Amino acid sequence: MEFTQSGDVLAGRYQLTDLLSESREGRFWRAQDAVLGRPVAVHVLDARDERAPRLMAAARNSAAVGDPRMLRVLDAAQTDQVAYVVNEWGEGSSLENALAAGGPLPPQQAAWIASEVADLLVLAHDQGHAHGRLNPEAVLLDDLGAVRVIGFGVDAALHGIDPDTRDSQRRDRVDAVGVLYAALTGKWAGETLSSMPPAPRDHGRVLRPRQVRAGVPRPLDDLCDRVLGSGADMPPLTAAELHSALAGFSGEPTAPLNRPAAIDEETQAMAPPTLEPAEAQAASNAIGVAPDAVRPQRQRPSSPPPMQDPTPSKPLFADETPGYVAPQRPQQAPPAARRPVAPDASYNGWQGPWTGANVPIAEEPDYNDKPGASWLRIAMGVALVVLVLIAGSIAWNIIGDDPDTTAENPGTGNNGGDTTAEAKPTPIKGITAKDLDPHGDPPTEYPDLVGGVVDGSNDPSTNWRTQTYNDQIGDGPQSLKPGIGIVLNLKGDYAVDSVKFNMNAEPTDISVYVGDSTWNDDPTGNSAGEGSVGRTGEIKLDDAPEGSYVLVWITGLPPYNGGYRTEVNEIQVLGTPVS
Repeated sequence: MEFTQSGDVLAGRYQLTDLLSESREGRFWRAQDAVLGRPVAVHVLDARDERAPRLMAAARNSAAVGDPRMLRVLDAAQTDQVAYVVNEWGEGSSLENALAAGGPLPPQQAAWIASEVADLLVLAHDQGHAHGRLNPEAVLLDDLGAVRVIGFGVDAALHGIDPDTRDSQRRDRVDAVGVLYAALTGKWAGETLSSMPPAPRDHGRVLRPRQVRAGVPRPLDDLCDRVLGSGADMPPLTAAELHSALAGFSGEPTAPLNRPAAIDEETQAMAPPTLEPAEAQAASNAIGVAPDAVRPQRQRPSSPPPMQDPTPSKPLFADETPGYVAPQRPQQAPPAARRPVAPDASYNGWQGPWTGANVPIAEEPDYNDKPGASWLRIAMGVALVVLVLIAGSIAWNIIGDDPDTTAENPGTGNNGGDTTAEAKPTPIKGITAKDLDPHGDPPTEYPDLVGGVVDGSNDPSTNWRTQTYNDQIGDGPQSLKPGIGIVLNLKGDYAVDSVKFNMNAEPTDISVYVGDSTWNDDPTGNSAGEGSVGRTGEIKLDDAPEGSYVLVWITGLPPYNGGYRTEVNEIQVLGTPVS
């Protein structure tokens, strides 16, 4: 493909300077606009690539949305050699990098960022468009304190995803709440792939934010659980409902954004300055916003109420250098924070129409606890433990005196009863299968063959296979796609012990996931087990995870006729029913 080297020039105007990322021969560049003398972002694709028409369509649709929270499309064209899209360049930090540098955000700031994203989705979805690959890397916190969304529609097109579908809009809504979850916890729970650490799960279900980080307000905790956790079977929320819920917590704009009078030099350097209209126009031009599209100053309440989070032992954004001592500041000054300026807001007690899962929640400390009460509870606890130990010792002595109790026959004498043996994992019957290729169009490989992998025959003539690819799949830098999957419906809840394979090619790299619902996109989070299998093989799963679906996610293919392909004769899942 032409124009892939630093220094090359597109359309006699855009000089490519820094290669930022690459996906299946699609390249994302920082470039310099020689005409206007400003940096721009350029997506470049070979004109012969099948994704080129979709890239052009995504650029047109993105330009039609026309919201200042998007990095706007400035130019797009297709020549005989390349298709390219030029976006304005935004100065700032992605949400992913901000969280990696400073940890989770205060709840009101997290809600405000997610609210801005949801508000943009309302506008785009109403016009029939979607982002398609929304994650913390796509959310920019710019140097003026605003939220900007990167790669709207274009990034999905480069990854072979059609952003203008109902499923893309559904995924947008889930990922918008995933952005909230990430800002609150520093973990990613959305459906789109992200380089952030995955959210912890219990039996395949995402934990509530309050189970990950103490002090998360109940409304935000309920919203995350409603969309990402226990509410999977409930009617989905629209983007407008998400924005309404988040705005009800973070507060609607009512007054100019204020900063305390007492503020140190470091904080002053991080906060966006108060600009006169002419200065604001010049600053906006610095990140590529045309003068006639300068976003009007949004209005915010003047001061937020005291947060209910327990007081941290050091500032949330404190330096992690060994020997660091938190600076003493006047009470009215905020801690130094390398963050975008969060909106001041008033928590109005919004509650959603749901209560969430009945799971343990990390509660705020009881500040009304009476002195000495904790010592009394400790003493009572110690006494209870002593009584339990005494009772256990007596019971053990009684069992030891039973002449009929032996190592081979435990508990069958006069003083004991029969002990039920622990159920052993057995092959699960009645499984159905479907194949999954999230980056294909359609997102399948050979759906008419996949039923043969669970028919119990081990017959190579009824096997399922992948397509033959010129490039390897997996997470390597030159990989064609992250993986290809087979989704197994267990038709019931099982504790899954292991998965056995009979293959017609070797070796094949496989990761196994267990969940309560099926997969429609690349899996997120840690797998339950993984390995490389030959003609036959077995992957043992960690801690026998429970669920009703198993995803066999193939991440490496064996060589085949100068390319890569695998063939699966049979898959057998071993587990025990969950009562």
